[in-house]
Amino acid sequence: MNLQHREEFNPAMALRCERALVTFLGEIGLWRKRVVLVGGLVPRYLVGSVPLGVSPHVGTTDVDLVIRLAVEQDFETYKTLATNLRDSGFAPDRDSYQWSRLVDGAKVILEFLCDTDQVEAGKIHTTRQQTGSGFGAVNIPGAQLAARDFAEFEVEAERLDGGGMSKVTIQVAGILPFVVLKIRAFQERHYDKDSYDLIYTLLNYPNGGPVAAGRAAAASPTRRDELVLKSLDVLGQRFIDVAQDGPTAYANFLADRDDTEGRARRCNEAVAAVDLFLTNAGAR
Repeated sequence: MNLQHREEFNPAMALRCERALVTFLGEIGLWRKRVVLVGGLVPRYLVGSVPLGVSPHVGTTDVDLVIRLAVEQDFETYKTLATNLRDSGFAPDRDSYQWSRLVDGAKVILEFLCDTDQVEAGKIHTTRQQTGSGFGAVNIPGAQLAARDFAEFEVEAERLDGGGMSKVTIQVAGILPFVVLKIRAFQERHYDKDSYDLIYTLLNYPNGGPVAAGRAAAASPTRRDELVLKSLDVLGQRFIDVAQDGPTAYANFLADRDDTEGRARRCNEAVAAVDLFLTNAGAR
């Protein structure tokens, strides 16, 4: 669902996604160690609680998960994962990498991503023995970065279908893989929400905002990856000044359309945040 302004979101959306994620992770056993959360639910955990006066992150309508692929011949492993998804109440949606179910009357989608040379970027990777599995993952270059740099968070939420409260450990993409995947997503599809997710996370990153985020990125084991270097360069270009589309998208998402002063302030805020992040990440 491509929602493009803060007013289209509400806290219940993120809570539904969190409940769906906790329910799914509670069903998949050892697969839990092969799954890393990316996308619009990440700020909920990387940022955590925010200071008084700072609005919480608006949330998301779906759950993006990077999956570390099993060996190609291990078909039964994928079949088991598909069974776990169905046991959690999910069913294949439009494509084999999307599984959905209704939560409190609203659709929640789990999307599975991978990083492989077996198919072209943007194509769906499946096992060669697909019959009976129904599981796939869309190939996103850079997704593997999240499997190399992630943090673990213990999350408690109410399981779906009256399953009671449950606590699981979630692997969440670190700040650098998150930034890389967000700027690449923004470049590919130009959603205002991607720019918002990115800037919100930098501004509110714990213990120092974009400065702390940049220092954490500098220490990431993925920092010298060629794709990271290229992506940070793209980030700098898209946010180099207020005339660029990156700051404009951030302002479009947050500000009222007739609030000229607010839009200008948001644009400046985005440019400054990216500059501080890149400087402290050693990219400027």
